Amino acid sequence: MSMESKKIRILGRASASVLKKLQLRYPQTIKENSILLFVGYTFTEYKNGDLFDIFIEEANQSWNHDYKMKLDKVYDEFGTSYDFIPGGYKTICLFECAPSVPPAIKKLPALNTWKVTNKAIYFCNHSDIDLLHSSANDSLLLNSLEKVILFNLKQKNRKYFTEQDVTEMFKLPGNSSRFIIDNMLISGALKQANNKLMVA
Repeated sequence: MSMESKKIRILGRASASVLKKLQLRYPQTIKENSILLFVGYTFTEYKNGDLFDIFIEEANQSWNHDYKMKLDKVYDEFGTSYDFIPGGYKTICLFECAPSVPPAIKKLPALNTWKVTNKAIYFCNHSDIDLLHSSANDSLLLNSLEKVILFNLKQKNRKYFTEQDVTEMFKLPGNSSRFIIDNMLISGALKQANNKLMVA
């Protein structure tokens, strides 16, 4: 399964009028840390309760792993409620975010329908991202992840790091973190000395 099939594309926030129509049909209280979002076509079925722990901003390919977004409720374009996101459907989904709704998601455009812009955000789960897969190796996502790793290492104000530091930072499988570190060593972004890593 390709990386493309393992993420969902968030097009924008549901406008106040869409939210009002939905609440007339399905009376509910939306929590402060929840948000109703327009979701583009998906290749995979996701069930209510499924968790996403990474979001990627389409415009600048930046990754964020400081929030968790739980799929809470799913509606199709006719207002029908589902217990899952059906593959191949356009949906409006309610997500519960922890610890809060990310600012980048709050800044998404308010939409009345499924309008495609370059401001979309992708939700995915770290366990679904196989960085050893050939289609991921040359992607912008890998480059973005390397930039985030460098940024986080520089913020720690330490001279030396271990492979375990990178693995724990991003909760990556060991083989994926080793692959990323090797790439960064080859590119010169990291240096190795006495079995320790340092930012070049």
